Amino acid sequence: MGYTDHPDGKECFQKIWACTKYSGMLGLVVSTYDVLMYTKPQGYVPTLGAYLRSTVPLAGAGAAFAAVTCASTALRGKDDKLNYFLGGSSAGGIIGVAARSFRVGVPTAFFLGVCAIVYKDSKDCGWKLFPEVTHRVGSFDHINYDFTLQKPHK
Repeated sequence: MGYTDHPDGKECFQKIWACTKYSGMLGLVVSTYDVLMYTKPQGYVPTLGAYLRSTVPLAGAGAAFAAVTCASTALRGKDDKLNYFLGGSSAGGIIGVAARSFRVGVPTAFFLGVCAIVYKDSKDCGWKLFPEVTHRVGSFDHINYDFTLQKPHK
């Protein structure tokens, strides 16, 4: 179940769940990096606080993006880039509120709105924002490939 499984403006709760799930996972990665490499809190309660301080706003930003994008598509009756800009801006606003800074929130909202427009354009025009990379070395089926430098003569 992913964000692009259904058309925009339909199945809003599934889209919200998909975005919240992935942005929450990103929040856990950011929180783990923060706890291990940056703040290094001592004890369980400060560590839990550091996890909550990063994970909850990022998960909320994902949910806000999906909810605002889906709601504006349904209310406006148009499937265009403005809906994605509004969704990205609302996600940036959530991050600004979590940082308690207007100077963080406005540029983040604008940046995420532009990123959402680029994502919508990639969906509409069929180009890949992140192309798929096939890893042959170190994969589970590496025995199926020939990695010799020179092919044997037959």
